[in-house]
Amino acid sequence: MKKLRTFLSLLLVALFTFGVITPKVSAKEMKTKINEDGRVQIILEFDDVEEAKWASEFIAKMKAKNVISGYPDGTFRPNQPVSRVEAIVMAVRLMGLEKEAQAKSAESVKLHFKDAALLEKQYPWAKGYVITALEKGLFDTTEEKIQPNKPATRVWISSLLVRALGLQADALKQMTKIPVFKDADSIPAGAIGYINVALEQGIIAGYPDNTFKPYKNVTRAEMAALLDKTGNGLLENTGAVTVYGTITDINFVSISVTDKVYEATTGTVTVRTFAGDSATYFIPADLMVQNKDGFIRANQLAKGDVVTLVIKDNKVIEAYLLDKETVENTEPGILKLEVKVDTGEGREYKLEYKNEKGKVYGEVKEEQGKENDEDKNEDNGDNNNEDKNNEDKNNGDKNNEDKNKENIALVKELVEKMALTSEMTKQEIADRVLSVLEIDENAVKELEIEVRFANGKKVEIDIEKEKTKQAEEKEDEEMKDDD
Repeated sequence: MKKLRTFLSLLLVALFTFGVITPKVSAKEMKTKINEDGRVQIILEFDDVEEAKWASEFIAKMKAKNVISGYPDGTFRPNQPVSRVEAIVMAVRLMGLEKEAQAKSAESVKLHFKDAALLEKQYPWAKGYVITALEKGLFDTTEEKIQPNKPATRVWISSLLVRALGLQADALKQMTKIPVFKDADSIPAGAIGYINVALEQGIIAGYPDNTFKPYKNVTRAEMAALLDKTGNGLLENTGAVTVYGTITDINFVSISVTDKVYEATTGTVTVRTFAGDSATYFIPADLMVQNKDGFIRANQLAKGDVVTLVIKDNKVIEAYLLDKETVENTEPGILKLEVKVDTGEGREYKLEYKNEKGKVYGEVKEEQGKENDEDKNEDNGDNNNEDKNNEDKNNGDKNNEDKNKENIALVKELVEKMALTSEMTKQEIADRVLSVLEIDENAVKELEIEVRFANGKKVEIDIEKEKTKQAEEKEDEEMKDDD
């Protein structure tokens, strides 16, 4: 019996050591049903989810993480503007600082905002979140008021989320890079850098008419999508990686002691990635695994399931179960590929490819003349962008849809030809990319490549060349001809 107690003690230590903190959703917020495969499907929906169906996946994910919450009547009110105080609370929760914020709510700290009394009167529960946001640098140094009830605008939210990512230094370096939007003049000078970083990080994008609309209010549905994007960045900043593949083994051990069963809180899952290798990770039994219809618990995953897993310190902290029938097997070994080639002669070639949750999105284009940042802000097939979803439901332009399909097909073909693997060196990757794109290496002035493989490996290449001898000779010849 003593040996058994010792064993159980060691087991509990191991489970606590290898376990991760997973979001808890109360039972009353859950709806369940039994799927055709016998698994219990957990549905986390608000009563008014149909009002913003495009955002339902993001809303459910943020609800599962306890980042967002609804109203007592069971609604989320997705098309209602998100207020500043709501946005602050959501950002702090997304950063994993909920407990810290709640602890500070009880502190007798005086806030140095001109409207601090308004916050304490109307939102006393939010005080700790505001204090935490202040300490983490989420406020602009010039802000004198919280204005908790004021609708949060796109420019204000962009700044908040860039700060949440800890990218203030990057924003300050880009304060003089004016985005190529028709309404760029309406963007505050002090926010330019934050807008640039938000665009680069894929947190937010411009509209198809090449405007940014900095003072447009952000809806609660849009906020959920923005938080999802920011959350991905936060995970990457902490060293998390994404793997994509098929489960070959999964095990949750339950221990029986007399007439009681102690259910394991942590198990292991082995995945053979589409990059060709295998790895085993710890996974919490109660982790909410998202799929196309809602969620299941991790202990209902099975061999043969195709999954996307987010891994940190060898533990699964996020998971998505893909529908095998809709998984696109075109070059599944690559999750993301971005290529930018500058020939230095006014020509620039861009390729973007993303394999996200089994769906492929991509764009390829060649630009003549000055770099045109506005194209970067147009719809690039990223279905995680809140503007894209909003515009798509209102814009049924069949020509654009056909063009996007053609673009994606071309990108998929190019990526297939590249046949990049995680074992290749940076030079081999660069050579293969240029060869498939039929670009002469000697004509390249600058080459940027970022590729993420299904086994979690990330490769970044940034090559900037001085003028080649061949290019210099060509310039000399042109100058002679001009004379």
